[in-house]
Amino acid sequence: MQQNEKILKEIRKIKKDLSLIKDEIYRRNLYRKKYITIKEAVIVTGVSKSFIQKLVASKQIPHSKPNGKLVFIHRKDLEKFLSQNRVSSNDEVDYLVSNSIHNLKK
Repeated sequence: MQQNEKILKEIRKIKKDLSLIKDEIYRRNLYRKKYITIKEAVIVTGVSKSFIQKLVASKQIPHSKPNGKLVFIHRKDLEKFLSQNRVSSNDEVDYLVSNSIHNLKK
């Protein structure tokens, strides 16, 4: 009986490991897709489904609805939206200031 329990425990561990591998492969393939669904956008961005839905409903993210129901978002449009209002790091600001001062001295 103990041998069967050990085998079952090992099978469960292998099953869990395979599930994690499958999830990782799915996530990697998302970055290759040109168009993604709202569910996939949630995985890519790490934000909530309701937030993505709000952005789509308010037309802040360009999207398409080929059948009038399922929403597709061009991955590049999502990336463009996410990179809006970029805040420069302190190092970047320091670099820009020092370059400006250097150019003024010339």
